[in-house]
Parts: sequence; structure tokens; C-alpha cells
Amino acid sequence: MKTTRMRNYSVLLVVIMIITTSSPFVLGQSQDVHHPQSIFHLQFALFISWDLNQTATPFSPGETREINVTVQYIVAHGAYWWRLFFHFLDGKTFPIHLSIDNKSDWCDAWFTPENLSGVIQSGEVGITHSFLSIHVSDDAPTNFTLGWIKTRAIADNMKGPFNIITLIQSDEQPFTLTFLYGP
Repeated sequence: MKTTRMRNYSVLLVVIMIITTSSPFVLGQSQDVHHPQSIFHLQFALFISWDLNQTATPFSPGETREINVTVQYIVAHGAYWWRLFFHFLDGKTFPIHLSIDNKSDWCDAWFTPENLSGVIQSGEVGITHSFLSIHVSDDAPTNFTLGWIKTRAIADNMKGPFNIITLIQSDEQPFTLTFLYGP
């Protein structure tokens, strides 16, 4: 009887420790969008970058330039729970969507490809690439002007069986690329 009670207290103590010490890392979570919490405290984290040298020289009228965009991703996790589930999730792919939200009136922009695939890797940063093509129209302003393109990268929630439980919480990263236009 004492061993059963002691075992129950031990299990209860372990469960309380896991719950209190496994807090999720919330990286880059937008405040204006509701993100349902993953019960496993796992969340995608996206980081977007590009070579600033590709936008350092001014664009010319009618020019189209491809900017290499790097998307780095990782699954952020709490202290303990993630180890139990990575065995099942390791190597699974998930979609990353890139989109143009807004841009300067005198330019056009598009991603090639706009849909990427990421691979879940236990504790490692994954990298994937896309190209952002920027075309400056011939009737752009004639003085040196700062152009901008507001874009967004989204990794959707990864759901479990029957799409009921969120296994990994989504991440949404807006980013703005600026460039100089001049004659």
C-alpha cells in the first residue's frame, strides 16, 4: 500500500515538474492574429534574410532583378515534451508560403517559387531558398527614390491525426525589403 501511494506521488510530482518547466518559446508571434496554442508546446519559427548587396546598387528603369531570399526555420520547443514527439515528427515536411502584401506603386514583385517545403529536424535549423523578382516600371519617378516591398512568410499549424489536435503551432513573419531606384 505504501509503495502504491509513493509511486502515485512520484508520478504526480514528475507531471507537475514537466508542466511547470516546459514553457513554449514564442518567437515572432504577431499580436493581432490569434494563434491556437499547441498542447505540446512546439512552434515553428521562421527567419527571413537576403543579401543586402543585391539591393545596394540602384535599380534602373525597366530593370528586373532577382533577389535570393533565404528562409531559415526551426521548431521551437519547451523543456521536455518535445523529445517525446520528435521521434514521430522528425523528417516530416511542412509547407512555407511566401506572399507579397504591398509594394511601391511603380514596381512589380513576385516570388519564384512562392510555396516552399521545410523538413522537421530535431533541434537543427533548416534552410530553404526562393527568389524575389523585382521589376521597376519605365514610368517610375525620375529622382532617386526608396522603393519597398512588404512580404510575408507563413508556416501553417501542423495538425495531428484527423486534423483535431495542433502538434506544432504556426508562425507568420512579415518582412519589408527596401531598395533604391534611380536613373
